[in-house]
Amino acid sequence: MRHLGRSLRVASLAALIAWPLAAQNKMEAKKPLEASETQSITATVEAVDSAKREITLKGPQGKVVVVEVPDSVKRFSEIKVGDQLTVRYTESLVVALRKADPTAKLGTSTDEGVQRMEGEKPGAVISKKITATVEVVSIDKAAPSVTVRRGDNSTVSFRVEDPKNLEGVNPGDHVVVTYTEALALQVTAPKK
Repeated sequence: MRHLGRSLRVASLAALIAWPLAAQNKMEAKKPLEASETQSITATVEAVDSAKREITLKGPQGKVVVVEVPDSVKRFSEIKVGDQLTVRYTESLVVALRKADPTAKLGTSTDEGVQRMEGEKPGAVISKKITATVEVVSIDKAAPSVTVRRGDNSTVSFRVEDPKNLEGVNPGDHVVVTYTEALALQVTAPKK
């Protein structure tokens, strides 16, 4: 899958499931800091449009969304009205400080992957890992918060949960942020 967001229409699924952003904006000066959260929901397949490769899903609170299914999903024809689609979404944020060469380029890299699940019905785990190197522009210990410059020269500020995480962090330092998300999808037959 070339584009995780486009292919899965994660925004549509998020609207159905109403996932909160789990990643916490924290900075750690001495060791990597991690925050992650997993949420799960089961939706019912209300309709399947084979010509458009779309399925209509209804969540437990009655919200309905239409999701485009990419051609890379080989077992699309096995999804039937009434099937249950269990979606498990995990996202995490890892932040680590790295003193880097001041001439090193700031930027972002992305790795994506798909692991198909064996079983009677279709299933897969789709993952995406984004690593960004940013430069610390300023630190506000009173807030506490940190402002960083990204590779495109834009800046963004993050609130820091624990002021101790700012110890040893100085303007000009490079910070590596690794963000991962995984979406596990498993279709099951309806419960009888």
